Amino acid sequence: KLLLEEKKTMQKMIEQLKFDGKRLIFRNYGFVFFSLLMPTAFYILFTQINRVQIKTFSAEYMGSMMVYSILITAIMGVGNFMERDRNQGLITLLKITNRNLNHYYISICFWSLMMNIFTIVILGTTAILINHVDLSTMQWVTILGLVWLGQIPLLLLGIAISHVKRQETLTILGNLITFPVAILSGLWWPIQILPRWVQNIGNKLPTYFLNDMISSTVNNAKINWNDVQGLGVWIVGLVAVMTVGTIITRRKGRLARG
Repeated sequence: KLLLEEKKTMQKMIEQLKFDGKRLIFRNYGFVFFSLLMPTAFYILFTQINRVQIKTFSAEYMGSMMVYSILITAIMGVGNFMERDRNQGLITLLKITNRNLNHYYISICFWSLMMNIFTIVILGTTAILINHVDLSTMQWVTILGLVWLGQIPLLLLGIAISHVKRQETLTILGNLITFPVAILSGLWWPIQILPRWVQNIGNKLPTYFLNDMISSTVNNAKINWNDVQGLGVWIVGLVAVMTVGTIITRRKGRLARG
């Protein structure tokens, strides 16, 4: 019986993965364009314009565009995707049909990670072919690990804003988060050229910590422990906020039911 239940659970998980993969990636061309192709286009444009210290700049800017792609995937992709599911009643349907809601969240996180791996492959290949970026196997593996770690706070933020009820409001909120965060954390251009007060804000964002760690990796430098701690603080803080929010929402629901 235990083996049979595990087999059924695995089948349901595979079905959920197939279902969400088609909706989130394989049939969502706009999402793929903004998450993958737009950062790649930016990378080609800026690295071809700026040819000062081309090898160093090309490798570092590749990392910046990877982080930018992760940011778009989490905020404008996953956030909108989950908001639409919630408003169309899919989340409620999963609950009332006794489906494991954890499978849904695992599936979303899995496909988000797949998108980020696609980003590494596409941007990495572009950097190698166009700008002759040369990294070791260990550096690429390290970047993959950093992307896995760095996407966590951004995914949590995307899940948090997906509770916004109106699509129009969520779109505006997503834009207000994505583009200012990209600028403040130095993804589009070096944070050092920004005013000091802007740097003091930008260097506390999760995208800055992730970008700085990838930059250290491509330059064969030691990863700054402050960046790891910074990401950890964001992860713990967002988990705490979402936990409190969930508890409050459930209590309100119980009170409403009487």
